[in-house]
Amino acid sequence: MKIKLLLFLLFLPFIGWSQFRSIIPQPVRAEWYRGAFSLDKSVVVYYPEQEKDWDLAAEYLIYTIEEAVGVRVKKLPTEKLTNREGEKAIVLQISPEVKPEGYFMRVKENGISIKASDATGVFYAIQTLKQLFPTSFFDATTVLPVWKAPTCLIEDYPRFSYRGLHLDVGRHFFPPAFIKRYIDLLAMHKMNRFHWHLTEDQGWRIEIKKYPKLQEVAACRDETLVGHYSNQPHQFDGKQYCAYYTQEEVKEIVEYAKSRFVTIVPEIEMPGHSRAALAAYPNLGCTGGPYKTATKWGVFDEVYCAGNEETFTFLDDVLTEVCALFPGDYVHIGGDECPKGSWKKCPKCQQRIREEGLHDEHELQSYFIKRAEAMLAKHDKKLIGWDEILEGGLAPSATVMSWRGTEGGIAAAKAGHDAIMTPGSHCYLDHYQSDPETEPTAIGGYTTLQKTYSYEPIPEELTEEEAKHILGAQGNVWTEYMQTSDYVEYMAYPRAIALAEVTWSPKNRRDWEDFSSRIILHFQRLDALSVNYARGLYDVHAAFENGLLNLKAASEALEIRYTLDGSAVNPKSPVYTEAIPLEESCTVRAACFQKGTRQGKDMVLEYSKHLASGLPYTLTNKPTHYTGGEEYALTNGITGSDKTWSKWVGITGKDLDPTIDFGKKQGVQSVELHFVNSKGSWIYPPRQIQVYTSDDGKNFTLAAEQKIDAEAMSGRSVETVNLALKNTEARYLRVLASSYGQIPSGMPGEGNGAWLFLDEIIVK
Repeated sequence: MKIKLLLFLLFLPFIGWSQFRSIIPQPVRAEWYRGAFSLDKSVVVYYPEQEKDWDLAAEYLIYTIEEAVGVRVKKLPTEKLTNREGEKAIVLQISPEVKPEGYFMRVKENGISIKASDATGVFYAIQTLKQLFPTSFFDATTVLPVWKAPTCLIEDYPRFSYRGLHLDVGRHFFPPAFIKRYIDLLAMHKMNRFHWHLTEDQGWRIEIKKYPKLQEVAACRDETLVGHYSNQPHQFDGKQYCAYYTQEEVKEIVEYAKSRFVTIVPEIEMPGHSRAALAAYPNLGCTGGPYKTATKWGVFDEVYCAGNEETFTFLDDVLTEVCALFPGDYVHIGGDECPKGSWKKCPKCQQRIREEGLHDEHELQSYFIKRAEAMLAKHDKKLIGWDEILEGGLAPSATVMSWRGTEGGIAAAKAGHDAIMTPGSHCYLDHYQSDPETEPTAIGGYTTLQKTYSYEPIPEELTEEEAKHILGAQGNVWTEYMQTSDYVEYMAYPRAIALAEVTWSPKNRRDWEDFSSRIILHFQRLDALSVNYARGLYDVHAAFENGLLNLKAASEALEIRYTLDGSAVNPKSPVYTEAIPLEESCTVRAACFQKGTRQGKDMVLEYSKHLASGLPYTLTNKPTHYTGGEEYALTNGITGSDKTWSKWVGITGKDLDPTIDFGKKQGVQSVELHFVNSKGSWIYPPRQIQVYTSDDGKNFTLAAEQKIDAEAMSGRSVETVNLALKNTEARYLRVLASSYGQIPSGMPGEGNGAWLFLDEIIVK
């Protein structure tokens, strides 16, 4: 009876060791028991000696243990496994029934067994095993005689086969040592693809021996844009920028990635984003040049000539060298943002269209991509391209990377093609992740850690059979505004970790509240590795409803403290417990605390109290993308920032006309509002602002108006309009901001409808 009770207690799932149960990504199944495995100098690693890459996984495990324990670890073939007294055995075993890249791990007090069908599964089991030890296990400078891990049973395997992280080295170059660290971090979180964006308008970053001018000319630009692209006029640093990876460096990085079970997907952009290559070899363009490597960001008209056979000879030669360097199945050829203007004017391109029986320039792009696909097929490689490769017809075996929303992935899957989901809304890690007023310059947008975590890669529109074509998802890191490796880490992490769990863990195992608790401990692991991650998890988020201020933190484990007089928040500031009524204009500050210690930055919010504060309104044209973050953002008391559009209400090619119901007649003296002028971002001033009043909500009278000289405005600015209303009483107030209309020729976005952005309608 006592023996049975002892066995029962031994294998009873255990509530303790909670700090070691914060595994990221969340495993498929985990059971926890009493007791601990002690990793010490007696440990021996057993592995199947004759199996492909298992030696690689065993060596990685031994390296990890030796860093922690500080002694040489024995490695023996599995067939020599014995039960020698005092030996702590970690046994790696082949088990065909385990799913690809998955593992089955049992941690007992006297040893650990890891079963997998492939060596990759063993490698991922090791990543989990590392997280079972104290967080200082990740710090190579910390060596203890004994490390303890809880006894447990873990079954795990990935939901998706493609789990990727991208890095653009064309805009800014990062040294080989950082590329290896980048690979280490994505492998640590069970991601298996590194998408290396190697060529751009602003620089060609890979050595091609047959074309030395790519290193001499295309790898250099004369100077670099300073500040944000939308700032007018553009300013530059005046410093030449030159850098590229030699083929020897590439080979070394490829081997390093292999040791971390990461496959590199190289990207060679075509037919657009090719200005750097044209600067080196102008004969490949439609006009013959001269061309210069771009010094600012954006999309350029200079692209490879699709009617020139020399273009395809050049690309065939380039891809031949690239394919020899990278052993993976895929090569990415870009295919995005290719203006067709030069092709329309080019006699050679027009002749190509006629000879091939193509309908237009979109089909000419499809022709271009299909030729690239044939080049890769000679080297047994598959083609990946951004979703623009769908234009004009998709190459037969191409895989689509869907970035402009989910539509490209849906179209590809329905057509029987594989797709990788990477929509800008959730997966672009160059967007702001915290209040832009307190963040370094980013391209724009606003994608929080929680938003990235909320992403579901399989669109609802797909059938179960079509969904099989969704290979996975990828986070993209575009580096226009990331000059340093520290800033790359800051933008990528921890959002890349959220995406790692999205692509690895079962959908029904994902839970934001649970993840936000686990990642707080995981931050200690990142600290041990000196990762410069962002602390946006500790942001306080504000929302208004019926005149009440609601504050929220990412996790219920965090405490919010606040002030209403603009003073800095401290541990003695009031604790937020319920919605706060704001009776007058004020400056709200709030911050998160954990166990009495402040975490993250102050949220600072300027609140304006006025007649329309907290009131609902109607709109003839409702915005779908730039909503201001809540339903009635034009009357929530909050003004917008010129660093991001997240708090602005924006619409393209249409008017904005909020109609506010005060509920009863009010005396109105003035209406103030702000609009954005940022023509580089396609955002134009309104043509005019008009204010109408009404007593019945049906018959409106013009009360004030102001015409705006949009053409005279340059640069990037937030402008204020203040309209006085004399002796006015009304129940209803309508503010009509008239759209600029179509963007004129020669301007960015020409021919498209101009965006109109407004923020708070301040009524006094």
